[in-house]
Amino acid sequence: MQLAGLTNRGRERSRNEDSFFLNADTGIALLVVADGMGGHRAGNIASSLAVSSAEQLWGDLDRTGSITPKKARTIMCSLILNANNLIIDEADHSSARQGMGTTLTSGLLYENHLTIGHIGDSRAYLVCKDKIRLLTRDHSLLEQLIESGQVKPEEAHNHPQRHVLTRALGTVSDPEIDIIDLELEAGSALIFCTDGLTNLVKDNEILALCQNESDPHTLAEALIDLANSRGGHDNITVVIAKGIGGQES
Repeated sequence: MQLAGLTNRGRERSRNEDSFFLNADTGIALLVVADGMGGHRAGNIASSLAVSSAEQLWGDLDRTGSITPKKARTIMCSLILNANNLIIDEADHSSARQGMGTTLTSGLLYENHLTIGHIGDSRAYLVCKDKIRLLTRDHSLLEQLIESGQVKPEEAHNHPQRHVLTRALGTVSDPEIDIIDLELEAGSALIFCTDGLTNLVKDNEILALCQNESDPHTLAEALIDLANSRGGHDNITVVIAKGIGGQES
């Protein structure tokens, strides 16, 4: 398995409010992307605190024993709840940071099993057998409008409320977390990314680049370059795992 992660400020933002973490050891990997809430105070601090929670979890994680699906779900919930507490505590001690928040999409990969903990509109994709599958659901007002039929999917790209989140870390003391479990086929690839990518690059384009680029670092660069070539309106972060199970997808 090969891992890569890259983040880019984009072409319009004055600072990068995205953060990421990835690491692997003894057949276990942790992938994390976080997008500080745009328009809120200290979004970059919020995403950094979320990643700090992932770093701490990774350092404390016993990677010598086996991980069960139940344990993996507990780990993902702990990561997100700890991150949420860090953000709220920091905001409580600094008036300049009150109201800050972040998305968080994290994945624990062990053997060929993946457990995702997710809140916000950063995404996780699975690429397998020439198909791409969105694993997460955007926690956004726009997604609710699409599901209710008030907005058509083809109208989403330019919708004025596309950035309004319905869930994020740092906003409530007990956030609702999506936990997703699945088995991965050998040769699968995972792509975790912030909306700075998906607002400008379509799913089928992500798939095409993934099929054409065997090296995950080169793939991450290509995805970011494509988003920037279309304006780079937001920060762009991509975390990739390729060759899961020892084969290329």
